[in-house]
Amino acid sequence: MYKGSLFERLNGSLEDSKGTTTEEALYKSVANNLSRIFSTNAGSAQTAEDYGRPDLNNSDMSLKDSIEHIEVSSEICIRKYEPRLHKTRVGVSRDKLNVNQMNVNIEGYLHINGRSQKINYKADLLSNGKVKVYTDED
Repeated sequence: MYKGSLFERLNGSLEDSKGTTTEEALYKSVANNLSRIFSTNAGSAQTAEDYGRPDLNNSDMSLKDSIEHIEVSSEICIRKYEPRLHKTRVGVSRDKLNVNQMNVNIEGYLHINGRSQKINYKADLLSNGKVKVYTDED
């Protein structure tokens, strides 16, 4: 049974609830890590300057270029700092762009019980600065 990452075990953030499958625990663990990535501004982590989401307020680029930069930078960061998720693709929902709010789609594959399984996450970057990451099933 999946017991969580070392960080999750040390701080108790992954609850060991009865009825939770290994697959569900892994999905939750990856979602927790994605939430930390999207909650951190790139350049603010002392040990890794490339950890976190890129600047969402770069006024030097057009909207199209900014969105593409966010997608590419996020993919690179996730591939580096969430290695359990592979063949990762990130897309910003262009039809749901609001002032100070963004919806990001993250798709990739997880190795579960010796096989690769596709998973889709959604990350809502909310206007209050909080990030909510969940799977399509949630």
